[in-house]
Amino acid sequence: MTKTDVDGYIGHFLNNRYLIKDAIGRGGMGKVYLAEDAAKGGMPVAVKILSLSLSDPQMSQRFAREIFIGAQLGRKSKHIVRVLSYGIADAQVPFYVMEYLQGKNLKDILKNKKLTISDFLEISYQICLGLQCAHQGVSYKGDIYPVIHRDIKPENIFITEDTKANLIVKILDFGIAKFLTERSGLTLTDSFIGSLPYCSPEHMEGRKLLDVRSDIYSLGVLMYEMLTRKHPFSTTSQSFGNWYQAHRFQAPPAFEEIVPQLKIPLELKKLVMNCLAKDVNARPQNINQILETLEKIQRNINDEIEQDKNQKSSPVQLVPVTSLSEKICLEKNWPKNKPIAPICFPHVLQTQQGNVATFWAMLPQKEITKFLNEINGTEFIYSQNLHPMLLWVTVLCDGKFELTRWLSYCLDFKDNRSQNIIEILAKSGYYHLLFFSLEEPSICSHVMTLSISSSQRQQLINWLENVQKLTLESFGNDSKNELKLQYEKMKPDILKRLAINRQKQNLDVKKWMFHLFEKFLQFLVYR
Repeated sequence: MTKTDVDGYIGHFLNNRYLIKDAIGRGGMGKVYLAEDAAKGGMPVAVKILSLSLSDPQMSQRFAREIFIGAQLGRKSKHIVRVLSYGIADAQVPFYVMEYLQGKNLKDILKNKKLTISDFLEISYQICLGLQCAHQGVSYKGDIYPVIHRDIKPENIFITEDTKANLIVKILDFGIAKFLTERSGLTLTDSFIGSLPYCSPEHMEGRKLLDVRSDIYSLGVLMYEMLTRKHPFSTTSQSFGNWYQAHRFQAPPAFEEIVPQLKIPLELKKLVMNCLAKDVNARPQNINQILETLEKIQRNINDEIEQDKNQKSSPVQLVPVTSLSEKICLEKNWPKNKPIAPICFPHVLQTQQGNVATFWAMLPQKEITKFLNEINGTEFIYSQNLHPMLLWVTVLCDGKFELTRWLSYCLDFKDNRSQNIIEILAKSGYYHLLFFSLEEPSICSHVMTLSISSSQRQQLINWLENVQKLTLESFGNDSKNELKLQYEKMKPDILKRLAINRQKQNLDVKKWMFHLFEKFLQFLVYR
């Protein structure tokens, strides 16, 4: 049956398999329907029927290629909608089948809700994870093809929930914009596929070799709108020419002009404005840079929350009852299978009270003495690119920040032992650091107990849950190298935070001493 009206599909089977139930979305590229897959027992699916017909075999091949690539992306990242199948209906009309998602797209959410900075960071981070996966590319006939989305906009960002009510962001329509743009014999404006309010200037100029920075510009428009609920540019009409002038020449208003009541971190303002740069070289050059900045902003916010909690609490901090396990640590010997050298590694200590996470380090005795009761910090750096891994970092500094040691170890989420260590850290909120001296390496010389913040513990739990949903691939070495590069970039910020925390601790101690002295004077006066 040939259908001149797309709505005629409702109530009929598509290719004798998909029973079209209802229209649930419409866009410039086609229409989306809720359907039931008869081959899967009536499983609900979403079917997108495109607004064109495949006029020649070359177009059919290109369509199959883009759908194949899109399907690979959906298998690699949970932040890209899964493509299940594709086909060609009557009159050579192409369609593809996706997982059916319950939730709302970002456009509908922004109509009714102001996002908090926390919401913004969570959604933006997950969008970036999806884009990162696509930009890294997929394998097709032996070659790696980076995938540029070309149509990042609120309608293509879908917000749903997993079985534990955690927010999950999925990007829709990967690869379809490129396929539709490649139709031959059309002028620039006729063949242009993309949403004008979100297109990069170079995209609108018809550059054939678009790169990831075009998606980054569109992401910048999207992030600006998420923060302000307003578009960064204004036009007198919706014409191609007006939008091109806006994207190429207009400067977005400062955030203070649009949402003066919203406290946006300075680094976040800079990030969004950099993404909106007209010159591609002035934008972040890849999604990794954006992810690193978002992670840094989130860490700073978490630190501020922790500091507020500490300031509101008593100067005397409660610590876990660890005296028994510390005594056990002091009786431990350096493993015979480990070299006598400045190295570190994690170990699960078994006690009558349960398992305790420990970190063993061998250092010169002079350094150990300088680090005792001085400045220390714990960082966890996570990456799920290629292979999910966690870098566990312990930073030790002397009192004057003249000597610093970075103790780090990669934990592989595919390894049961590593998963066990992460679970213990998340549950207990502390670990023991065992020092062994190079001069007398046989027995543990000192033990420190380091605490893990509540926000870090929650992060560990989230990462553990996230890994259960991933299809793990064996690219551990590549993931390690990527983590270490990220770690090196973060070192200056970590040291800066430690210095700030030390200053605040000193200030808190002074306040507490002053308060104690004041109470003592009052006691003398009223005796």
